Amino acid sequence: MVRTRSDEKRREIIRVAAQTFQELGYERTSMLTIAERMSGSKQTLYNYFPSKEDLLRAVLEVDVSEVVEEALDAFLKQKNLRQGLVELGKVYLTRQLAPLAISNFRNAATQPPESKLGEDFYRKNLCVAWQRFADALKSLMAEHKLRRADPWIAAMHFKGLVLQDLLERVVLGAADSVNNVEIGSAAKQAADAFLRIYGREAPPRGGKNKK
Repeated sequence: MVRTRSDEKRREIIRVAAQTFQELGYERTSMLTIAERMSGSKQTLYNYFPSKEDLLRAVLEVDVSEVVEEALDAFLKQKNLRQGLVELGKVYLTRQLAPLAISNFRNAATQPPESKLGEDFYRKNLCVAWQRFADALKSLMAEHKLRRADPWIAAMHFKGLVLQDLLERVVLGAADSVNNVEIGSAAKQAADAFLRIYGREAPPRGGKNKK
């Protein structure tokens, strides 16, 4: 799809806003601050986003959509299921534990409940993203490459396995960052544990694969 100048401008605003929210915090960031960093006018921002909250929603949406596309691509292009899970885990952890993702999560979590921003972020962004992985698992179950089970629960099990305690360590300041060696190790451990739980199902009796 060809992006228009308006699309490019919108993405630029989102990119600058995300960086500013991360650096200054959501509450201390004003639309004027973002406009000044773009060397533009505040009115231009309001032409694209009616409020700072709408801009934060766009930041959250773009971040999650980029992660899911990259992670699923890494998963699906691998012919070996275990390696696909490992690569997905590595992409997910690398992006999830990055300073920008941590900043976005904190900003979403600290908004007033009446704004519904946190709930919307969970239901419309996070759940939608993980549902795509669950759908991929459902297809693998139908092909007898995984044991039949609830695909959503399986997706959540993989999420828990790969995160381990890494997210808490970073969010709570127990570690400034998690290095690539730890990320790779966590992804491999998660893939192996996941396959021990949901390992390949034997083909049904009478199937053409029966010997």
